[in-house]
Amino acid sequence: MKKKFAAAVLTSVGMLLFSGILVACAPHKVGNQAMMQKEKAPQAAAVKKATSPTVTAIKPKAVVKLKTVAKVAPAKNLTGAALYTQKPTPLTPVECARCHSTQYNNLVAHGLKHRFLCTNCHQQFHTYNPTKHNYKAIMPKCQRCHGLKHGKSFPKCMMCHQNPHSPLQIPFSVLTKKVKVKSGKMVIRCAICHKKEGTEFANNPTKHNTEVNCDGCHSDKHGYIPSCLDCHDPHVKGQTFKDCLVCHSPHSALKIKKYPENTPSNICGSCHKSEYKKLQTNHTKHSDLHCATCHVVHGFIPKCQSCHGLPHSAGLHKRFPNCLACHKDPHNLPMNRKK
Repeated sequence: MKKKFAAAVLTSVGMLLFSGILVACAPHKVGNQAMMQKEKAPQAAAVKKATSPTVTAIKPKAVVKLKTVAKVAPAKNLTGAALYTQKPTPLTPVECARCHSTQYNNLVAHGLKHRFLCTNCHQQFHTYNPTKHNYKAIMPKCQRCHGLKHGKSFPKCMMCHQNPHSPLQIPFSVLTKKVKVKSGKMVIRCAICHKKEGTEFANNPTKHNTEVNCDGCHSDKHGYIPSCLDCHDPHVKGQTFKDCLVCHSPHSALKIKKYPENTPSNICGSCHKSEYKKLQTNHTKHSDLHCATCHVVHGFIPKCQSCHGLPHSAGLHKRFPNCLACHKDPHNLPMNRKK
């Protein structure tokens, strides 16, 4: 009995121990299974993703506002599109000159009233495209400031003023060409501005306008005033350019104008040699006068009575109403006696 009881006890204890081992090992088995399932899950997902035709949408990047960038970053560090949000600093003429040196030098030397800020005219700078030749994009309208200075007949200012940076440096090659004015007449372009001289020139033909024209005297520089003695010999020794203008106008050279009473007689004597010689050898009151005292205008013959009145008796003047009947030559006063 005792042996059977002991065997039964041992069997029970063994069963209990075996059950305890199973209970102890159960959590590890469950954990291992979970881990195995966890490892298999990504593989399955990868396989599933590879075989699936669905495309996942790409989330767009956030758009950066240029204004924000421009405010944060200093202008010198900006690149790309951010540069175009910056308002350009107004340029000074010196800054323009760094690239446009020829125009700047012309403006300084010959700009006259155009010597102001470049941006006064070129408000939209850096818009010229060399490939498109879009000069109009950078060229302002002259009329914006000047209006139609020379009337509606001449709306194209740059026809004469070809360089706005030196507006009065006008090439004579364009000025001497004739154009039709409002009246229908053909005039040289010089006469558009120089109306008085142009009219005088046209109405008094001489070799000055039939053979020489404006550019013959005024060279290739606008405003140049030549000396008559550059082409003509002086009438008398020591004569100066100013002496020529006492009698002659260069635009109507043969139309001798009125000259002052104190015009030296030797100037008149350069052409009127015989009369001048008589005055020099005939010692009378007439020889003490200047030619212009009597001849205030070229070719004018005064009446003796305008100075002398009626110096003789009434009967004598009635008999000889013309003084020159006796005083044949006022430059040589001794009378011609009747034979």
